[in-house]
Amino acid sequence: MKNRQSSRCKLLLALAPLVLLFLATSVAAIPSSTGYMVNDWAYVLTLEEDMDLEDLCRYIEEETTVEVYIVTTTDLEGYDINRYSYLLFNDWGLGKEDVNNGILLTFYYEDLNETHFAYDFRIEIGRGMEGAITDAEAGRIARDNFTAWFDWGYMYDGFYEGIVELYNEFVDDPSVVSGLGDPVGIEGFRAWGYTNPWIAGLIIGFMLSFGFIWMQASLARGPQCFVPLAFTVVTLLFAWWWDSSLAVLFYGIVFALGGTIVIRGAGRVRPGGGRTEGGGYTRW
Repeated sequence: MKNRQSSRCKLLLALAPLVLLFLATSVAAIPSSTGYMVNDWAYVLTLEEDMDLEDLCRYIEEETTVEVYIVTTTDLEGYDINRYSYLLFNDWGLGKEDVNNGILLTFYYEDLNETHFAYDFRIEIGRGMEGAITDAEAGRIARDNFTAWFDWGYMYDGFYEGIVELYNEFVDDPSVVSGLGDPVGIEGFRAWGYTNPWIAGLIIGFMLSFGFIWMQASLARGPQCFVPLAFTVVTLLFAWWWDSSLAVLFYGIVFALGGTIVIRGAGRVRPGGGRTEGGGYTRW
C-alpha cells in the first residue's frame, strides 16, 4: 500500500512541471500590450492609415475617456475569436477602472489565395459600455459599417466609419465618462509629451545637441568620451519612454541635427575686415 502511494506521489511530482509548463504556455499565448491603440499585426493597413486610426482613437479617449482599441491578427493562438477577444480585453485591462469603458475591435485575417481572403470580426464591449451600446446596436454597426467595407477589402474605411458610428452612440452618454480625471505626476508628464510632440521634441533636441557637441569635444581625449556617449544614449531612451509612438524622438533627432549643424557651423565663421598692402612672395 505504501509503495502504491509512493508511486502515485512520484508520478504527480513528475507531471507537475508539465502541467505548469502547459499553464505558462497558455498564459504567454496572449500578446502583451504594446501601448498603442491600433495594433495591425495582420498588416492590413498602410502606415498612414494606422496612424490616422491611432489619432482617431486618441481623440475619442480625450473627448470621452472611452478607450477604443484595434487588433488585427493572423493568429488567434488556438482560440476562437470570441475567446481571444475576451482574454485580450481582460489581460490588457481596457477601459478606465471606475467605469469599464473599453471597446476592443478584433479582426482575424486569413489569405485563401491571391484574390480571396477570409476574416472574422468581433466587437468586444466593456461592462460599463453595455448601456450605451447594446448587443443589438453593436451587431447593427458591425453589419452596416464595419463588415460592409471589410467584405470588399477596404479595411481602413470599415474601421474608420465603424468607430465613428460607435462614437456617435456613446458621445452624449455621461455614464461612460470616467471620473478619474486627467493623469497626474509621471503619467501626466508623459501625456503632455504625447499631445505636444513638437515642444517635447525641442527639449530632447537640445539635450541631444548638447550630447553630440560634448562627444565631439571629448573624442580627442579617448575614454573620456564615454560620459557624453552615455548621456546621449540615456536621452534617446528617455525620449522613447516619454512617447512610445516615437514622434518626440523623431522631432528631437531632427532638431538636434539642425541645431548641431548651426552651432558647429557658426563656430567656423571668422569676422572679416583685414587688408593687405601687396606684400608677399611669388615664384616666377
